Amino acid sequence: MHEIEFLKVIVIIFGLASLVIFIFNKLKLPSVVGFLLTGIIAGPYALGLIADIDIIDVLADIGVILLLFIIGMEFSIKKLLKIRNIVFIGGILQVSLTILVVMGILHYFTHVPYNQAVFVGFSVALSSTAIILKVLQENDHVETHHGKISLGILIFQDLIIVPMMLFVPFLSGESSNLGGELLLLLVKSIALLGVTFVFARWLIPYVLHKIAISNSQELFLIAIIVIGFSIASFSAWLGLSLALGAFLAGLAISESSYSYQAVGNLIPFRDVFASFFFVSIGMLLDLNFFVTNWITIITVTIILIALKSIVIGIVSFVLGYPFRIAFRSGLILSQIGEFSFILAKMGLSNQLIDNHFYQIFLAVAILSMSVTPIFIIFSKPITNFFAKIPMPDIIRKGLRKLPKPNTPELSGHTILVGTSQDSSLMKSMELANITFVIIDTDADLVRDMQNQGINAVYGDAQYKSVLEEASVKDASSMLLYVEGTSHKAAIIKVAKMLNPKIHTVVRTRYIDDLEYLYEVGADDVIPLSLRHISKCFQEH
Repeated sequence: MHEIEFLKVIVIIFGLASLVIFIFNKLKLPSVVGFLLTGIIAGPYALGLIADIDIIDVLADIGVILLLFIIGMEFSIKKLLKIRNIVFIGGILQVSLTILVVMGILHYFTHVPYNQAVFVGFSVALSSTAIILKVLQENDHVETHHGKISLGILIFQDLIIVPMMLFVPFLSGESSNLGGELLLLLVKSIALLGVTFVFARWLIPYVLHKIAISNSQELFLIAIIVIGFSIASFSAWLGLSLALGAFLAGLAISESSYSYQAVGNLIPFRDVFASFFFVSIGMLLDLNFFVTNWITIITVTIILIALKSIVIGIVSFVLGYPFRIAFRSGLILSQIGEFSFILAKMGLSNQLIDNHFYQIFLAVAILSMSVTPIFIIFSKPITNFFAKIPMPDIIRKGLRKLPKPNTPELSGHTILVGTSQDSSLMKSMELANITFVIIDTDADLVRDMQNQGINAVYGDAQYKSVLEEASVKDASSMLLYVEGTSHKAAIIKVAKMLNPKIHTVVRTRYIDDLEYLYEVGADDVIPLSLRHISKCFQEH
């Protein structure tokens, strides 16, 4: 019976979401908002199509784990160190200022007791990691200045959520041993970091290489999932955040040369399970309560967005960023986060807030989350509009010069897919002074070439993450020498999507494949030996 209920939930969610997302795509609206609307429609306060919400909660937790896991793999420890000032200085300032401002407003204007005001400040200080990073990734904004500010502050918020949860019993007067609990938290955090370091330094590279040389995609995928969920589970077992453990697991894998293949394997799973997270948030909204209190809810939402935008804008300015980037970062981080729902439930059970306030909080949080994708997508024109307001020059230009954008290490090069075993082709490319990058699924050959100083990437070139690691956006041409017509077509489509100008040369065994490969975007299709192909690159 439980299996039938589970399948019923899956069918309802995907069936309804398909219709909603189809309409949203026609209207060019973000899919995240569509999933939130799906949850509202299917939830207990609307059509009541789903009775067992616990199933959705479990799937939503998996979605958050996969989302943070992949973000960690795409990020790397080196990138994290580069934004450490944003993570710690910016994060501490943002959380502290938000709590202080919210506490001051609630206590002095509405006479809310200090302990309750601080608790509300905790909930308001957090932003939505899941929504922000998903939309930033979809729009390729993670590496921008406002993307880095958002990511850095979100990382700190994910770190601070556990201490906030420990403070809740203290604020309600049920705990007096706060110092001991914080000390225990520090010990647990060190244990988590220690386990992650051991995995990243010794275990993960060894295991992934052994699995990669077996050339089994199924085994590779299973191993990646086991690693990610093991560290995330260990984090939860310690009483820390599942999301934090998943992010650290991703960081551990990012230090290996197999992270880009792992990202490519997991992207479809992430998108499926992340949709359940957004649906589960939408299910919390009580439509009757929203209709009855819509003026209050919309007013509080506007105040919240303005307040957080200003605070985060000030923090970004203190970090040295000019008005345009600071204002844009404030818009992006102006909503209430998913972890705030956990705090709100704790506050309700500890009598720090009543049910009326809890319902207002849920409605404001969901409404602020719903407008976030729109703010991110249209943040540039919104910022340009407000940038016309007269302001001091120091605010407009910032406290320091921004670092110059990173220039690509590779540019105008050729990507060779599946040619690593043909040394004559590589010698021909070297003699012709053509810079190249090898993409191959032979782990031993890739490692040997990397040790020889040859640019080589392990992975399947049909995955966007693998092609991006080979700097496909800056490449001039690509040679495909892989088996399978559909496989070749998939690689060509992704490469052309990332770089429409790239010149693709395809080696094929069969004359019958020529017409189809030209249709999918190949520029040259040659059913000849590799020795004849190098001439094509010299001509382009």
